[in-house]
Amino acid sequence: MRVIFPFVAILVCVLPARHGTSQEIPEELLTVAEKSGWRATEHHADVVELMNRLDAASELAHVETAGTTSEGRSIPILVIADPPVENPNETGGRLTVFAWGGIHSGEVCGKPATLMLARELVTTPNHPLLKDLVVLLLPLLNADGNERMSPDNRPGQDGPVEGMGIRANAMGLNINRDFTKLDAPETRAVLHVLNRWDPAVAIDLHTTNGSRHRYVLTYDGHRHPASDDPLRALTKDKLLPWVTAEVRKNTGYEMFFYGNFDRTRTKWLIDDAMPRYSTHYLGLRHHMGILSEAYSYATYQDRVIASREFVRHCFQFVAVHKDDVRRIRDEAKRRTVELGNQPVEGNLVALRRESRLSDKPIEILGYDNPSPRGEAGEPKTYSVSSNDLNVATLSVPRPYAYIVPARLENVLDRLRAHGIEIGSLPQEGPIDVEVYRVESVRRLFEQRVYEGHSPVAVDVTVRREQKTLSAGTPIVRTGQPLGTLAAYLLEPQSEDGFCTWNFLDDDLAVGNDLPILRVPAVMDLETAVR
Repeated sequence: MRVIFPFVAILVCVLPARHGTSQEIPEELLTVAEKSGWRATEHHADVVELMNRLDAASELAHVETAGTTSEGRSIPILVIADPPVENPNETGGRLTVFAWGGIHSGEVCGKPATLMLARELVTTPNHPLLKDLVVLLLPLLNADGNERMSPDNRPGQDGPVEGMGIRANAMGLNINRDFTKLDAPETRAVLHVLNRWDPAVAIDLHTTNGSRHRYVLTYDGHRHPASDDPLRALTKDKLLPWVTAEVRKNTGYEMFFYGNFDRTRTKWLIDDAMPRYSTHYLGLRHHMGILSEAYSYATYQDRVIASREFVRHCFQFVAVHKDDVRRIRDEAKRRTVELGNQPVEGNLVALRRESRLSDKPIEILGYDNPSPRGEAGEPKTYSVSSNDLNVATLSVPRPYAYIVPARLENVLDRLRAHGIEIGSLPQEGPIDVEVYRVESVRRLFEQRVYEGHSPVAVDVTVRREQKTLSAGTPIVRTGQPLGTLAAYLLEPQSEDGFCTWNFLDDDLAVGNDLPILRVPAVMDLETAVR
């Protein structure tokens, strides 16, 4: 059954009259999706060609390369601003916003959606979004997976009938499980953009093929309990409801929080809020992290248009509420720095968490059908509980700093890729530290490798002692904007940190001391920071 959503079809030869008189779109600026009558999607070469044409069509846009895939394909982004900017120092106080598509390249909606939004921005005179924002758009992240195009990929998804790419990248990795371990070059390309431009909001565009419901798109915000509370509330309680209402008013599309029915249709369940997923990782960096999931059973055209509208309205929220967004983000960064500079009792970092059902029921627009993934039946509204609450189950006191031995090259490389500042001890001498001893190790997946690793869960005990350390030993202070992220990655009991992903396996035996040390108390390290 094809699900029809109440949106007025847009002719592909006309730019929607959202900001004034409609404009005809030159054929060379149409997406493959539009030119094919929504039967096909773009190859990597099509994406690059259209981005270059948009660059050439307007002085407001320029193309940057965020990275290169393992097979050597470029990962370009469009930077759009009025007046134009070449680097982050030229924003003139405007906030930066970012969206990317194609992390799972069978889920193709974000690719043409971001290209169409880019075209609108560069061809509409005095576009209101560009008054307050610098817009970054990355249409195709998983370019290698995109080129494995086939009509047999993503069975059950409503188009494009001529084919789409695959979920994994060329290394066989799910990029959206890689945001803490950073094995994939595509993940590092996203981090390059985050570190370079520091966007206020970052949106990861997907397509869901789960439960049947009546939303053309569902979404989520970052939910990990280690992320900053006010910023998390701004995303979940302010931005997403505002966008929902504005999209409904302007398009007729219904959108809601992402989830799937359980078998009894009394619960609306969402994935774990683990930072290996982009959305929750973004929250630990003080970006407003947002997941977009277009509805797989809607038409390809509806999914693309809905994805574009969702991104535009998220950006619009940031523009309209720019002062609040800037203030809350600045306060989150400042709070993190202060917590690291003055660690005190009760200053904790959440390392493990669990999802819990909320007490307040929510209503989900679904269908009267006993099978969670069966064909859509008669419309029915369900009152359900959601498990979107995330509660810390293990937290540790935030230290002043971590000592990371230079031999841990994998760890140091990944810290730098995350954008975390690394200093060095200025001279040899004794330092009071905390040492972790391994008490237990268990493999999380005994029968298989998961994302190229054999993840582990570790329990430790801690003791204090004095160690003499050499000058030049790397040290990571938590008194920096990414200090919470640094602690989360370096703590061995973190459920998604470096220890989990096997980067400490050479030292991981019961009874061994782990090589990464904690500096619990404030010490004079000003001369140690490079």
